[in-house]
Amino acid sequence: MRIGQTGRLIVAVALAIVARAALADEVFLKSGGRVSGRVVSRSATMVEVDVGAGKIAVPASSVVRIEEGRSPLHEYDERAGRIQPADAAAWIALGEWASAQGLSSQAREAYHRALAAAPNDPRANDAVGNVQVNGRWVSQDEGYQAKGYVKFDGEWMTPAEQQAILRERAAETEQARQRIEGEKRVREAEARADEAEARARKAEAEANENQGLPLWYGWGAGPAYWPSGPVVTPYRAGRR
Repeated sequence: MRIGQTGRLIVAVALAIVARAALADEVFLKSGGRVSGRVVSRSATMVEVDVGAGKIAVPASSVVRIEEGRSPLHEYDERAGRIQPADAAAWIALGEWASAQGLSSQAREAYHRALAAAPNDPRANDAVGNVQVNGRWVSQDEGYQAKGYVKFDGEWMTPAEQQAILRERAAETEQARQRIEGEKRVREAEARADEAEARARKAEAEANENQGLPLWYGWGAGPAYWPSGPVVTPYRAGRR
């Protein structure tokens, strides 16, 4: 089977990754995983591994074994140890090499060492994100400030953009307030309607109860008994 140029490139990259991993310190874990890098410290409770982009602390109780090897981190330390502090070009070259190896923390360290030796070196300043303002290299934040930008919610923007955002938020807050007040008025109106309906039902019930009472109920106490015999009108002289 023939492998094209793209296939050969993929194989080469894969072999480079495997070779690089093989040269690193390998910390094998009980979970079946492993951490590749440079072991920088060990203790009874923790193993610290520098993986290039940062350091990882692994509990010693999770480690099965450690196989020591040689990684790009070891080579970085060796190269850095041979560079003179004032050799800005060598530090820049080391930073570029470290970046190519994926050692971002070490690359930034090398560029800062270059800046310490040559503060105005454009390559080192560009590498750490500095910008030039009025012929002077400053940090990116200082550059934005010098241009009149303001930092708002973690982003740099013009004052006009900030004011537009603030006005929009104020409008949204006012709309929310009006909506809440409107909902409150609706609830209060519904409560008053329910109260009026309850009073009407109570009045209607009382009226219905009053319809079944005798006529004399409202005059005071009635007779204790009613006569059962005929009513006799006494005779008066002179009447016929």
